[in-house]
Amino acid sequence: MKFEHLEGRKFCVVFLKVLDAARDRVQLQCLRGRASVSGGRVEVVRPDGRGFCIPGTALPRIQPSDGTALLQDAEYFVIVKVDPEIQLGGFDPEAVVEEEAAAGSGP
Repeated sequence: MKFEHLEGRKFCVVFLKVLDAARDRVQLQCLRGRASVSGGRVEVVRPDGRGFCIPGTALPRIQPSDGTALLQDAEYFVIVKVDPEIQLGGFDPEAVVEEEAAAGSGP
């Protein structure tokens, strides 16, 4: 896969944690920054210089922004499902959102 077109683009990583699958309750947190591509890896670098390397399993799911308010001004995004034991909010506790998924949609 080629990712060079992402270089320098505004990017949003949406971390998704399933809280209750039966009730479609999820927790979301966004990490926003600019994409940096090197050696087939895509890293999202925040304005403060800290970065997050997108896992290889998520790379095929990178999409152009669909204009969803959650993505803000990002040009591209990816959803990364996290383990239920991981506590979201480490890099920005204010950015954690809990909501119920829309009927008929799934993670």
